[in-house]
Amino acid sequence: MRVYPVRVTDARDRPIRVDTRPARIAALTPAAREILVALGAGKRIVTTREGFFDGKGRLVLARLKALKPDLVIAAQDSGDERALGSLGVPVYFAPQNSIRDVEHAITQLGLLAGAPVAARMLVHRIELTRQTVVARVAKTPRVSVFVDTGFFTTLPDTTLVGDLIREAHGRDVSGPTPPPGPFSIARLSELDPDAYVATSAGGTTLEQLRRDPHAKRLRAVRNGRFAVIASNLLLPGPQVGQALAEIARILHPDAFR
Repeated sequence: MRVYPVRVTDARDRPIRVDTRPARIAALTPAAREILVALGAGKRIVTTREGFFDGKGRLVLARLKALKPDLVIAAQDSGDERALGSLGVPVYFAPQNSIRDVEHAITQLGLLAGAPVAARMLVHRIELTRQTVVARVAKTPRVSVFVDTGFFTTLPDTTLVGDLIREAHGRDVSGPTPPPGPFSIARLSELDPDAYVATSAGGTTLEQLRRDPHAKRLRAVRNGRFAVIASNLLLPGPQVGQALAEIARILHPDAFR
């Protein structure tokens, strides 16, 4: 089956063309690396001991250039488009803000990496999980939830996390534009979510919340509707189906008994 040349459009509506099977792929995000590994292209990923970014999260272009990649995969919200464009090789910005985005990224990376069949199989498995979850929670009431990534910091409901919560029949109380930094505890008290979900990297525990003079009054904290989810599950990668199932079980435990 003739695969190349391959043409796709990335998350920034940029046309990407790859003429031959890439032998050296620079994946600038953990999610991109996980997708490539799941597609069987892990041995073609190039990296450095230091990684591609400095301690402040800035791209170190010299490290990337030294590896001479023939395909670069970056996050949709990466601010390094001009620098990456100077490499003179195809740069694919992967969509990342919904389950459908992740499935689309997997499909397109499968084409770019020369593994379209593996990509289709992976997307099919994610869809089977999504359909199972949707069917189980369809008749349950929506559960309001706050997601704490550490010190009351949260994420917009327009991100992948927000989409996972919607698919799991929940409602993310943070809304589309939460303020940067800690979410106002006064505002959180007004919203008073049914459930409180913390990410593992944030380190928040139910005991900590119950010691906080304000957080302990939240309904979710009083009722013990608190759970921790592994941060790596929430990356826009091949584990997105598992993340959806985990969130659905947290919000609707009775639907999975």
